[in-house]
Amino acid sequence: MLCRKIGFHLAQEFFWWNPSKLPTPAEWVTVRRVRVKDAVNCVWWLSKTPWPKASNRRVPAPYSDSMLDLLANGYKPKRRPSGHDISDKFSNNNGSAISPNLIAVANTESNSNYLRLCAEHKVKPNPARYPASIPEYFMRMLTDPHDVVLDPFAGSCVTGEVAERLHRSWIGIELIVEYFEGARFRFNDESAAVKPRPDPYKIYHPAVGWNGHEDAELAKDGGRRRPTARSVATS
Repeated sequence: MLCRKIGFHLAQEFFWWNPSKLPTPAEWVTVRRVRVKDAVNCVWWLSKTPWPKASNRRVPAPYSDSMLDLLANGYKPKRRPSGHDISDKFSNNNGSAISPNLIAVANTESNSNYLRLCAEHKVKPNPARYPASIPEYFMRMLTDPHDVVLDPFAGSCVTGEVAERLHRSWIGIELIVEYFEGARFRFNDESAAVKPRPDPYKIYHPAVGWNGHEDAELAKDGGRRRPTARSVATS
């Protein structure tokens, strides 16, 4: 609807994988064990023009171990099973890889300066916070210093905090005044400190946990009957 009626252009879909996401919905994931945990959110990059300014060079990804081995040991250009013809330029060392549209950022903030100051001043923190790396990723890729960043659902002003640090102008809109009262704690000397770079997350092959043994027979009712505490303990 945003594209058809409002006139936006869908530049690209992104997927935010939260490695620390709790196993939810709990009834289906941890009790009945008939679903896997929901740990991915969709992010749409919408633009007013088919050619928004952007550069993926600003959000590089580290080379994988296999790519580092390829660069060290050389590569013979050939056609891959997929049909792609890989040239000898594939072995050029550009210092980093092109990042995918999967963003892996854990949403953990249990001991942040923001939460500590909210508790000290008895201010209710925003319950739906997201990690600063999410807006920072898109701000770096899509905006220049002194551009204006608008957040229509500002909450605790994570976007504003990142914009200040990256020297962007910003506008935040929030209906709940109490959230803005806590947001001021994001703009102090402690919050402005540069954080150390985190280690990359590892995405495992889906078969890494398969043990090769015959599993218990699947429930004929598809999990409709809720397991008892005793059956869960013995399963």
